[in-house]
Amino acid sequence: MRTGRRCGTDEPRERAWGIAWFVDDAGGYTTVAVAVAMLVSITLVFGVAATEWIIARSADVQAVCDATAMAGCNVVSAYCTIAQVVDACVLSMGLAGLVVMGTGLVASAVPGGQGAATKIVDAGREILDSRRRFATSAVRGLEGMETMLPLLIVHNASSCAQSNSEGDISYSGAAVPVPLQSQSDFSSLERDVSAQDLEDASRRLRDATRDADEARKRANDALRRAWEADCVNNPSCLSSRAASLAGLGGSQNPIVPSYEMWDFGMPIERSRLYYAERLAQESPDGSDIESVADSLARELFYRYALDEVYGAYYYEFDGEEVDLMLPHLARNAAEVRETWIYTDASWPCTDEGGVTLHASLECPGALGEFCGYASVADIEGGGVRECPVCRMSVGDLGRVASISTSATNGYEHYWQIIVEESQEYEAAKRDQAQAERRMRDAAEEGEDAFERALDMLRVPRPRLCPPGAYGCVGVVARGAGTALPSSLVSSFLSGQELPAGVAVSAAALAPDNSTDGEDVLSAFFNGIATQGGFSVGGVLDGICGLWGRLLVSYGSAYERLDGMVGGFMDNVDGVFGGSIGSWLKRRLTGIVGSLGLEPADMRTKKPVLVHTNDVLGRAGLNGLAQARQLVQAVPSHADDVGWAQALGVPTALGGAGDTFTIAELPVPGTNLSIPLNVDLARLGA
Repeated sequence: MRTGRRCGTDEPRERAWGIAWFVDDAGGYTTVAVAVAMLVSITLVFGVAATEWIIARSADVQAVCDATAMAGCNVVSAYCTIAQVVDACVLSMGLAGLVVMGTGLVASAVPGGQGAATKIVDAGREILDSRRRFATSAVRGLEGMETMLPLLIVHNASSCAQSNSEGDISYSGAAVPVPLQSQSDFSSLERDVSAQDLEDASRRLRDATRDADEARKRANDALRRAWEADCVNNPSCLSSRAASLAGLGGSQNPIVPSYEMWDFGMPIERSRLYYAERLAQESPDGSDIESVADSLARELFYRYALDEVYGAYYYEFDGEEVDLMLPHLARNAAEVRETWIYTDASWPCTDEGGVTLHASLECPGALGEFCGYASVADIEGGGVRECPVCRMSVGDLGRVASISTSATNGYEHYWQIIVEESQEYEAAKRDQAQAERRMRDAAEEGEDAFERALDMLRVPRPRLCPPGAYGCVGVVARGAGTALPSSLVSSFLSGQELPAGVAVSAAALAPDNSTDGEDVLSAFFNGIATQGGFSVGGVLDGICGLWGRLLVSYGSAYERLDGMVGGFMDNVDGVFGGSIGSWLKRRLTGIVGSLGLEPADMRTKKPVLVHTNDVLGRAGLNGLAQARQLVQAVPSHADDVGWAQALGVPTALGGAGDTFTIAELPVPGTNLSIPLNVDLARLGA
């Protein structure tokens, strides 16, 4: 195709413009055109590849910065886990100590369990003392670690940035925690749990239980001895003498096989029947006046005894309250003088030159005129004279009582034993009732003291806001001078270098809903238990297990507290239904169940990338301006401390080495303690 002539010449226009080098006369491409096209294409390919390499390497600084920010947050996450484990220890130790003391309170109400109760209460107090010492050291440790946390964050983040360096591409950077200073509040950890009132109530309950137990034993012993006098031949008894002397048998004269089935109403009824029968059967052994006088003396004594036993009574309410009275029968002349048979005018008198008292008008000495009746007291009072023939006097009446009471084959001998034991029984039951009232009072005081002590644990958990709690802002710099790979430069491109670059990123902690923290607490407890850490020297089995269950339940299962506590208290022997101990156990378990402790959020917290403004804004900072300041503060070459100083991060380490002791966990009952060490080199790794 022709394009016309230039300036009137005959040459083609293409040749005039030099296009002929690339297009021939036939309109096809020349070799030069193809070569140039290939050269340009190859140059473009290498240029695009170099550009892509530069863009990719330039973008890598942002990925490294993201990882650096998250590495800083990993330190905060590890610290938060440590702080929560410490808080779980303090809270669960307080609960364990109070539960053990509450169990000791229950044991204090068990008869014969005072020795064990004292040991249990002492064990609980030692746990609370250990908790106090542990909490004090833990607060110091947590505060000290939060002081070091900013530099530890810088170190972990800086290590992450440097580890991403590869070949000629080098990275350096750090992370700035937000907030920079600790805003945590650990005052609730140091709040003391005083159980002095609970300990005092337990001591009073133990004393009252001991007194009640002793009184109960005295009552049982008195009851057993009285039963033996009534039903057991040794060499005889009330029952056998009633059968032998009065002919009582069958239902009128029952024998009870054990003292648990016996009561004081039985000898009262037996004696009423016995004296009524003896009175009905009484007759002189002979016709002489001495026999008649003796018979009349016995008859009067039987009437007196029958009158007395009919006034006897016995009432026992619910096996506790006792109201009884068994009369003491006169045993000799001196005691006869204190009865109505001494003063009763029941003896006939005649005038024998003076008023003379006789056993009967049938007395050979009764020769004078009958002049009424008198008492033996009148003889001793001088109002009448003693008959020289029948010689009826207070001595005859005393002899009747004395013979039957002093001889082991006398009915009154065994009755007297029963009377004395009834008095001992009544006194013992009265003492028992008083002691049990003191037990109830002490148990109620202990319940109130237990609830007050638990209320001391129902405080807000520590406010955890360490450096980096809002997040960490990462700043990473890429070094300049990194040349393009020779394979990209070759003969087609001139040598180029990757320019220096800076990136800013932010990360914050978010809970991982797939975890609940129990594994962390369980592993911690197993580690402590392996060291023989938490025990009371064998004082009470199960305390270590109780603490472990309370510890592991810190994060999610405090609604099961009453079940755990009830199961632990079930180990106390001798707590029977209806007893004060049983009542106290139900009350304490109910108090624990209604405690309402809020479970702690023990979900593992993991770093996630967020917008820089989200982190800086929580601290009240202007995100864009603060990010610009961080970029401007990037040092050219610096170590961890240099980065921290450049970015305004505190550099305090408090003289800590590779290991930091966060707290000392005392072993109750010993002078030993287990250090809870943190490996600073691995923190956040």
